[in-house]
Amino acid sequence: MFVTKCLGQQFFKMVKLQTFKSAKICIPTVCHYGSVYEPDYLDLLKPDIPEYEKVNIQIKGYDFAILESFQKFVHTIAENMDLEVSDGWALPPQTINVKRFVANSENVETQYTLNVYERNIQVVEVPSTKLSLLIEVIEDSLPAGVKASIHRHTDEQEVLRYIPDNELKTLKEQLEEMGGSRKKK
Repeated sequence: MFVTKCLGQQFFKMVKLQTFKSAKICIPTVCHYGSVYEPDYLDLLKPDIPEYEKVNIQIKGYDFAILESFQKFVHTIAENMDLEVSDGWALPPQTINVKRFVANSENVETQYTLNVYERNIQVVEVPSTKLSLLIEVIEDSLPAGVKASIHRHTDEQEVLRYIPDNELKTLKEQLEEMGGSRKKK
C-alpha cells in the first residue's frame, strides 16, 4: 500500500513537470548532483517541518513469535521510510495469573498463567509528516492480540530497560555493613 502511494505521487509529479515544460515556463528543475557550487538560498526554500527528537514504538502481546515478527516488520517499515532507527530492545515478560471460579462459589475451576511480552523500537529525528504516516501503517498492519503505543522517550523508560543485578546489590550492602570501601591515599 505504501509503495503504491509513493509510485502514484512520483507519477503525478512527472505529469506536472511535463505540463510546465509544454507551457514554456522557465522552472529550474534540473539538479546537478556533481556540481561544486550550490547557492545558499536553496536551503531557505526547504519547508521548516518540525521533528520529534526520540519516539518510542512500544509493542505488547501474548505470543512471542508474532511479536518478534511484528517488531521486525515495524523496523523495516521505518527504515524504508528513511527514518533513523537508533535502538530496539526487549523487556522481560510480565506474568499474569488468571483464575476462573466455579459459579457462585470461591472454588477455583481453572488457573492460567499468561506472559505479556514487550518490544520497543526507538526512532530519532522523525519529521511530523512522516510520523503520522508511520502511525497509520502500524495501525493498519497490527496483528490480532498485539497492542502498539507510540510516545516520546522519557528517562523512566531508560531505567526500565536495564535489569538490576541483585547479586551486586547484596555485595554492596555487605560492603557498607562492613564499614564501606577504603579510600586510597
